[in-house]
Amino acid sequence: MLEKTLDAMKDDLTAAIQQVVRIPSVGGEPAEGAPYGEGPRKCLDWTLAFAEKMGFRTKNVDNAAGWAEMGEGDEMVAVLGHLDVVPEGKGWTVDPWGGELKDDMIWGRGVLDNKGPVMIGLFAAKAIFDSGIRLKRRVRIIFGTNEEQGSKCMKRYVELGEELPAAGFTPDAEYPIIHAEKGIITYTVSTPFAPSGDMKITSLEGGVAANVVMAEVRAEIEDPRAECRQRVLDAASSWQGPKGSSLSADEDGNRVVLVMKGHPAHGSTPEKGVNALSCLADFMAGLKFKGEQGEFFSTFSRMVGFETDGKSLGVAMSDEVSGPLTACVGVVKAENGRVSFTINMRYPVTAGGEDVTGPIEEIFRKNGLEVVEKRVADPLYMPPESRLIQCLQKVYKEETGEDATLLAIGGGTYAKTMPNVVAFGPVFPGQDYTIHEEDERWSVEDIMKNARIMAKALVELAEVAG
Repeated sequence: MLEKTLDAMKDDLTAAIQQVVRIPSVGGEPAEGAPYGEGPRKCLDWTLAFAEKMGFRTKNVDNAAGWAEMGEGDEMVAVLGHLDVVPEGKGWTVDPWGGELKDDMIWGRGVLDNKGPVMIGLFAAKAIFDSGIRLKRRVRIIFGTNEEQGSKCMKRYVELGEELPAAGFTPDAEYPIIHAEKGIITYTVSTPFAPSGDMKITSLEGGVAANVVMAEVRAEIEDPRAECRQRVLDAASSWQGPKGSSLSADEDGNRVVLVMKGHPAHGSTPEKGVNALSCLADFMAGLKFKGEQGEFFSTFSRMVGFETDGKSLGVAMSDEVSGPLTACVGVVKAENGRVSFTINMRYPVTAGGEDVTGPIEEIFRKNGLEVVEKRVADPLYMPPESRLIQCLQKVYKEETGEDATLLAIGGGTYAKTMPNVVAFGPVFPGQDYTIHEEDERWSVEDIMKNARIMAKALVELAEVAG
């Protein structure tokens, strides 16, 4: 009965996803009543109104998030999604805000990440109750508006004392089930960088974000002595770094402009990249800078160098569930007589944050590095034997015929924003729907497949009333 009810909703679900995709909801500047920009607020209002028409009880949570709920019971189970999207970018072959249905696929920014899954959650819940299934727990679809820019929306939801789910999942990742997400600690550290002597660094800057391996760093070396500038040029032409790196050097008046290139990688897998700052520090060692500038590069090489496991930082560790700690240097900048850089670490789920912060902050202290900022995201770990995992595995295997293997990742999903939630779907193994890229799209076939999985998962988690 439930599956037939869902199938009868196919056209309405498709149309709803098309409509919500047509609302540009990229995060923007805060405005009155729109903490994350006008676009996300407009999409929140539309979704709440749409859910009310479907028969849900709804609530706007401080214009940051919202929820739609059906059913009765002292507890509730939840689907957690988000309505904000990344910018459309360039290179689309269709209108990114058109919600076009073509080749049995819906095209548009956010169709998969994550507006489509939010709509599926609403229709899955509606189908359950339209089918006459009585549940022990209420079903709530929770949607935020700031996931792409820090998930402050869900922090606000929790801060305001909104009800937390007894169990739930976020369809904002991949199948089968992500039950472990490493903890993340990001430091910005700073140290003096005043020049000393005739040869001095007047500019040093590189990287785009703390969670991306630095792919390029630019440095300008100033020296009034022509022979010393030539020594830098000669050293650059003979320097040999790791595979994937390159160094260019050009003379400009009494300066030599260096551009060191590495290879980018996500902060959760820094071993797949080549860090440009590590390469530059290796090169600078041969120039024998004096004073604080020379000390910075020697300290960096001693503490980090080409390592991505945190060994010299005193935090190398690993576990069987999620693997080794990783360390990524993402951004560097020198200004006002100091130089700062970021270290983004992903630590195993069975470790405590203090296992990382204690040793590494001692290393910082001993090497004269001041902590400017520290951002922390605790790990997520849901034991395989938990009822939540068991229920999701059962449904996934029944619907796909495949074993629901458990995944551990170095990144973080929306599941980290509240307890009793894991990432579950919506992308099946081996699929690529160009999330965050041009021509984001999702097949109607997979949309309906997700609707069946989601509805049955909610029934399992909420339990049929006796």
